[in-house]
Parts: sequence; structure tokens; C-alpha cells
Amino acid sequence: MSRLERMVSSQAAETPGSVAVVSSDERLTYLELEERSNRLAQALRAHGFRPGERVALLSPKSARTITYVLGVLKAGGVCVPMDTASPVERLLMIVRRIGPCWLLADDVGTDLLPGLLDKVASEVVTGLCLPGGESAGPAHRPVVDAAAVASASPAPLDPGADDSALAYILFTSGSSGEPKGVSLTHRSIAHFVRWANGHFGMSSDDRVACHLQLHFDFTLWDVYGALSCGAGLHLVPPAAGLLPSTLADFLRDSRITHWNTVPSVLSAMARYDVLAARPLPDLRRVVWGGEVFPPHDALHWRRRLPQARLTGVYGTTETAIASTYHTLDAAPSEDEPLPIGVVIPGESVTIVDKDLTPLPQGAVGEIVIGGAGVGPGYWNDPERTASAFVEFPPGSGHRAYRTGDLGSQDEHGVFHFHGRADRQVKVNGYRIELDEIMTALNALPGVAAGVTVAVPDETGRPRICAAYSLTPGTALTPVELQEALSRALPSYMLPAAWAEVDPMPVSPNGKIDIRALQGRFAAREGAVSHDG
Repeated sequence: MSRLERMVSSQAAETPGSVAVVSSDERLTYLELEERSNRLAQALRAHGFRPGERVALLSPKSARTITYVLGVLKAGGVCVPMDTASPVERLLMIVRRIGPCWLLADDVGTDLLPGLLDKVASEVVTGLCLPGGESAGPAHRPVVDAAAVASASPAPLDPGADDSALAYILFTSGSSGEPKGVSLTHRSIAHFVRWANGHFGMSSDDRVACHLQLHFDFTLWDVYGALSCGAGLHLVPPAAGLLPSTLADFLRDSRITHWNTVPSVLSAMARYDVLAARPLPDLRRVVWGGEVFPPHDALHWRRRLPQARLTGVYGTTETAIASTYHTLDAAPSEDEPLPIGVVIPGESVTIVDKDLTPLPQGAVGEIVIGGAGVGPGYWNDPERTASAFVEFPPGSGHRAYRTGDLGSQDEHGVFHFHGRADRQVKVNGYRIELDEIMTALNALPGVAAGVTVAVPDETGRPRICAAYSLTPGTALTPVELQEALSRALPSYMLPAAWAEVDPMPVSPNGKIDIRALQGRFAAREGAVSHDG
């Protein structure tokens, strides 16, 4: 049984009265979660929804949204969580990419509907689901509203037993200028969740913090890890995550025992030493992933949480959350980067050269991941899928994913991360293609040339910087450019510094000199900062 919704339903049958999901305004038991999601699934199917259809979820993280996700899966659908804080133009790209599809909207997501529906044809959005409100959709689209959900049967549906079916499509930054949709199956997600729950000993005694947004792949473990073992899933409210101190207050007041997060959050909390005044005696496990964790910050957490198990995981969205792990068994050295660890059972990690030939121990090459976590590829993008998902070893019939990450393996079998082979960076756990930002920048009226680079900040983390030149007669300030770019890109992709550079530096081969621009921003020559 590797379908995600069945894992949750099985637990609901065992502990129906236990608390399943806790948000700032609602608390659901496993029975309530089960019946509400069943009603949504029944209502969707009654209005013509078919298994395999995609559902774009325009609903912020809440207890209700968790029921929506499960309801979509129970109807046999594919969940496509959307960032409701993203510009409408970016959301439109995603909707068009996954169409024909349904849109499910609640809370602030409902406010986005007019701007989306006005710009897409009925052949793209074939149905609407408004489980928190009244029907207000066009007559030519079926609409599932709150009344339809409330009147539906709470009996379970059978979506089938095919765990190779798609469960999620998660969109990440794309180098072509458009976000790319990573397809994930029930089986690949369930493989990681089962290993992780067993390895970390998660149980019904746990209180799991769901800190990140639902379009971030780490939350798949939060949701299905907690709800498949009888734990309570505690949703961190947006306001609580704004400051290191308020986040620590939430973890303490909710008596969180298990917390998955990203290193940038841990580093911010270490910088202000918030645990000095807010000890977290209940916190037993902290797991981080998505970016490099500076060893001096890891040492801080080791000292502040001597009772806790601290673990870093490494992986990609394309390979279902994580493929390696490393637990801090002792105080780490401040002078050596943390390893990404050893391979999770059922996965494979190989260091290869450009021809996919395995390299010896100690050699640096590209990290290739195979095994149970490898997904089908990118939705509706066969060319990019064929480039990144390859037969490996050649002639074996097995698929693997070329990560583009550089790594090595030492004599103990432990893997180490050595950066990227391309122009992809990780900022606050988000995977960002610098070329996607550059494409959006060059599309702005008045911009003659725009180039994006990454420069390490004082902590060693990448800082996105934009150099630009303007067309003759144009007068645009960095503030105006930032504002214009914010209408095309989410906030986490916006440059932290700007500089007008005219002419652009050119290398001997006639291309823009990226290193020269990086040096200029590192020296802060003429740069205008937009940090914070």
C-alpha cells in the first residue's frame, strides 16, 4: 500500500479520535480529516472529475488545505500546489503548462481567480472547486462549491491501487525562463516517507511542525510522515515564521518534537541566539535540507540542543525529497564543510564524469541519483526530461537523474557536496535558475541588457545580483526595475543588489564576463542593495 491517501486513511482507522492537524484557527481529528476529504473526493467525482486530472491548488497552508490535498488524491487526481504569493503571470504559466486542469481555490486564492480565469480558455481550466464558498464560476465550467461538498457522502472512494500514478507536480525555477513541473509518483514519495519515519522513529507521540509552504517538497514528509504514523501535524502560521524569536516561540509553545526546515532559518536563529531565552526541551529531532549549512551554525545548534538528533539530508525534487543523510554524532569542526552523508536504502548515488563514467573515490564529478525515488520527469516537457533523466548505468534499463550538482565520495563511503556545474543556486531552500531571472529582466521595457550573477554574502550563501544597461533615452532606477520584476517573479527570486553597467564587461571570446561582474558586486562598486 504505497498510495499516499491510503497511508493516511489506514492511520485514521486506527486512531480516529486523535488530533491530526492543528492550525492557528482549527484543530482536526483523524476522523474529521478522513470524512472531510472523502466528501471533497465524492463531490469532485460527482461533477465529472476524472482520475489523472491535475488540480492547481490556490489555497494557503491551513487545516482545510490539508483536507483538500487528500480529497484530490482520493478522487484519483494529481495535486499541483501553487504559491499564492506569486505574481499572476507566473501562476498563468503553470496553469497553462498543466492544462487541461481544475482550479481549487480558498481564502486568498479565491481573490486570484478572476485574474487567472480572464486569461485562460475553458479548454485549459475545465473545472473549478470552491470548497470554502459559493459557486461563482462561469456556466461553461463545472463548479464544486461548499454546498456540494457538505452534501456529499463521507464514504471513501476507491481511486485504484496504482502507486505508480502521479501524486504531485511541483514547480521549480527553470533556466528557459519558465518554471518547470517535476512529476512525482505515490510510490516515490511513499518510499522516502516510510524510510524516514522508520529511521527517525516517528510515532503517534510526535508533534511535527509544518514550517515551509506546501509547494516545497520537504513538506511532503511533514504531511505524510506525520499523518501516516498518528502524529499531530502543527502548521506554522506565516506570522510565526517571520522572525527567529516568534518561530522559536511557536516551537516551544506547541511543544514540537520533530522539525524539518532549511539551513537559512537555522542560521538566522543561531545568529540571534534565540534559544538562549527560549529553550526547546521537547524538540527531539531537527532535519534540514535544501542548501548548505555552515558548520559554525551547526555547532551552535549542537550546543543549544544537546538532547536532539540533528540531521542534514541531501536530494532533489526530481528524486522525491532526499537521497542521502548525515547525522551529527559529535560536535562538527568549524573548519570543514558538513558532508551530505550516506545513501538512503533503496537509492543509489554515483559520482560520474561528463560521459557518465563512474569516478574513483576522492574525485569530484557530477552527482547522479538512481533508485526508488526517481520520478517520471518534467510534466509536458519531453526534451528537458530526456536531457536530465538518463539510462544509468548505460544499457542497464534503469533510470537515473543527473543533478548538475558536483560531489565526491571519500574512503568511508560518505558523500560530500562541491557546488554546482551550472547557473543554479539555492536561496532560503528554493532552487533558483539565474537564467530565469535574466530572461525576465531582459523582457522589461527599457532594458537593453540584463545579467544576473550570484555572489557569496558574509555567511557564504549566494546573493542574487543584477547588472543592467538601459536603452537610449530611458531612465529607470533599481527600485523601479525591482518593482517591475516583482510582477513576473516571486519575491524569493528578486535580486538583492542592482548595478547599472554600461558597457557590460566582455571576455576575450566575446561573451559577457560573468567573473568581472561578480567581482564588481563583491566589491559593491556602484551597487544598490535591496536586501530585506
